[in-house]
This record gives sequence, structure tokens and C-alpha cells, in this order.
Amino acid sequence: MKTELPPSVGSFEELRPMFNYDRELGLDVEETSVEHKNGIAVHDISYASQANGGVPAYLVRPPGTGPFPGVIFVHPAPGNRATFLDEAIMLAKQGALGLLVEAPWARGEAWGRTLGQPESDRGAFINIAIDLRRAVDLLISRPDVDANRIGYAGHSFGALFGGVLSGVETRIQAFVLLAGTGSFTDIAVLSMPFLQGEALEAYRQAMTRIDPIYYVGHAAPSALLFQFGLQDEAFPREKVEAFAEAGSEPKLVKWYDADHYLNDEARSDRIEWLRTRLGLVRPQ
Repeated sequence: MKTELPPSVGSFEELRPMFNYDRELGLDVEETSVEHKNGIAVHDISYASQANGGVPAYLVRPPGTGPFPGVIFVHPAPGNRATFLDEAIMLAKQGALGLLVEAPWARGEAWGRTLGQPESDRGAFINIAIDLRRAVDLLISRPDVDANRIGYAGHSFGALFGGVLSGVETRIQAFVLLAGTGSFTDIAVLSMPFLQGEALEAYRQAMTRIDPIYYVGHAAPSALLFQFGLQDEAFPREKVEAFAEAGSEPKLVKWYDADHYLNDEARSDRIEWLRTRLGLVRPQ
């Protein structure tokens, strides 16, 4: 069931242009090195951010000429672009090309020190979402990628940005949202304890305009897979349930006997779901 924006904030059609960007801005892809793991090529690359210099990433490529489906991976915090590397290699063995983006929160405390100002954070988060849209640009610019078969897998903070993208980025056909929630303020409550009282409410009001719960209801016709842990203490249960409830159809919601970082069963399920949605080859 789609969650409607508060009338004071505006309509979805009015907010969506916040995530527009200059498609003519060059990607300026640079490769540092390449390593081969069990027949899969792992390229250490970067591409140009709209506002933050270069975005480090791993490009995980199967053998052959393609065109391959592409999957963008966005890690949780703590974490970095290597977090999903084993999983991307598994998918590459089934014929998917992976792009593992290193998000700004990989900088840990250095990133955290810049947070807490509502308007500044909102602008920074919009820029991150745009950088992830540019990751789609990078994939579909490649002749070895099938532009009609693009997926996204994001964990925790990465799931929140996936929720936003599901409403504004129509070129992604399948979204896996792991252990996410519908509000960036839930992240603030978890990681910025200095925000309390009026300051926290001011933060909530500023971030409402980009909260994923208001975007994930506009994902259709793209498909959604929500994955949650029954022992996850990061976000209140009612918040994550509301996030999943807000998602448009088609969607699948799965719960696991796991904490915030889920488990092997969840990994197997999302690999199989992406395999089906993106038309991958089942391994022999």
C-alpha cells in the first residue's frame, strides 16, 4: 500500500525532479587494476561523481562477450565495496556483471563527523542517489551489458537508497532491499544520538522529502524483494514492516532467523530471485 507524502511536503511528482542530473556529464571511468578469481575478472575502477570527486567501485565481469545482466551492489555501514564481492562472484558465475559501489559511509568516523545538519545531509543524500543513478549510466554504456536487465541489491543504508531509486530510476528492473527502513531519520536515531528533541524533529521534517517510504510505492513495474532479520535490533519492527507494506507490486517480503546482517539463507534466496528476474543461467 503506497504511503502518501504529507500535504505540506508536496506531491511525488513535485519531489522527483530533485534527483535529476546532467546526463551529459562524463563518467570518466578509470581502471587501477584487474584480478582474476576463479575465472571471474574483478576490475578496480572509479567513475566521476556529480559532486564528490571519484566513486570507487569493483566491476565484476563474467567470461564471454555478453550482453550480460548488470547488478549494482551497495553495502551497509560498516562495510565497503568488498562486502558483496563473494556474492557478486557467485552471480558472475551465472552470467551477471556486478558493479560494487563504495558509498561515502565506508569512510566510517570521517563520514559520521560530517552528518547532523538537516539541509546539508539532505543535499548529500540526494547527491549519493544521483551517483547511484550514474552507476546505471555506467552499466548501460557498456556494450557487454543488457540495458533491459539491470538489478540492484542494497543493505541497510544501501537499502534506503535503493528505496529512493525504486521510485525515480526506471532503468532498474529488480530491487533487493536488505534490512532497510523507510526513513533516514531512523538512521539518525541509530547513529547520531546527539540529535534529540527539537533537533531530531527538525531533522525528521527536513528528510521527509527524500524518505524512501514515499518512493518505494512508485517502483512498479519494477519488482521488489524485501529481506529482514527477526532478531534485527537496528530499526523498530513496525518501521521495517511499514517500509515493506509501502512497496508497490510485484513484491516479495521474506523474514529470516537472523540479525541485521542476515544469513546464508537470505543470500541464497536473493541470488535465486535475481537469477529468475534477470534471466541468469542456473549453475550446473
